[in-house]
Amino acid sequence: VGSFLGKSVDLGWGRVYGGQTMAQGLAAAQHMAGEGRSIHQFGCHFLKAGDVNTDIEFKVDELTSGRSFGVYHVRALQHGSPILAMTASLQTPEDGLNHQYDRIFGEGGGLRPEWGTPHELSSSHEYMQPYLEMVPKPLRPLYQVPQPIEIRPTEFTKPWDTAQRPPVRTLWVKSRLKLPDDSNVHERILTYISDWGFLETSVMPHPTGMWERSMQMASLSHSIHFHRPFRADEWLCHAMYAPSASGGRGFALGEIYNEEGDLVASTTQEGVIRQRPGLPPKYPERE
Repeated sequence: VGSFLGKSVDLGWGRVYGGQTMAQGLAAAQHMAGEGRSIHQFGCHFLKAGDVNTDIEFKVDELTSGRSFGVYHVRALQHGSPILAMTASLQTPEDGLNHQYDRIFGEGGGLRPEWGTPHELSSSHEYMQPYLEMVPKPLRPLYQVPQPIEIRPTEFTKPWDTAQRPPVRTLWVKSRLKLPDDSNVHERILTYISDWGFLETSVMPHPTGMWERSMQMASLSHSIHFHRPFRADEWLCHAMYAPSASGGRGFALGEIYNEEGDLVASTTQEGVIRQRPGLPPKYPERE
C-alpha cells in the first residue's frame, strides 16, 4: 500500500474543489505505477465534502499489474474517513488501430465552427470584471485576478443567470504557465480542470442557476478516458452535453479536443442537482 499527502487550496466554496482531489488521486496512482505506464482511464466517486483546512491522505492499493496494464485503487482520507474513492488503470504505451468519431456533437468528429477559437474569445476573468460586486466575498479572489488556468467560454453565462438554454456548453482551457515535458503532469492538470462547470450543464435547461440559493449541487461520480497525447499548456476544448436530469441527479458527457481537432479525452459526470427552497443562503457574506 502506498501513502501520499495532499494539500488543499480554498477557492472560496468552503470545501475542497473536486478537481483537486481527483488530480491528487491520479498523481498517487501514477507514483505507484512508476515510469513506463500512462493513465488511460479512471473513475471515481465523491463520498463527502472535503475540508480545505485539513491535509488529504491518499492510500493506494495495487489491484493488478501485468505486462500491459496495471489497476490501482485510491482512497482519499480526512479525519480517518474517505472523501473520494478512485480506480485508475494505467497502460504501457503501444501502437494500434486508430480512429475517432464524434457521437455526441455530430458525424465526423473534430471541432465545430460554433465553438470558435480561443484566440477570438475572452476569458472568464475578463467577462466577470463588471460583476465583481455581485460575486460573494469568499469567491471574489477567484475572479479578481487571472488564475493559473485560463478558461475561455464560447458563450459566457453569469453564474446566477436563471435563463433556460440548451444543455450544451464549451470551454477552451489551458495552463498559463509552461509545463514540464512530463505527460503525467499534463494529465493531472486536465483532470483538475475537467470538473469545472461540468455538472452545471445539467441545470441549463431549467429556470435556475448554479449560484441560486435554493440549488443544492454536488458531484457524485466522475470519469475520464484518455485517448491521445496532449499538452495542458496548449489550448484544449472541453465540449459538454447533458443528455439527462432526473431523480435529483444530473448527468453530463464531455469530449476534449486539441486545437487540431484530435479527440484527446472523453469525460462523464453525475451529480446531485436539487431545488430546496428552504436551504439557508449558500454564501452568507454575499453583498
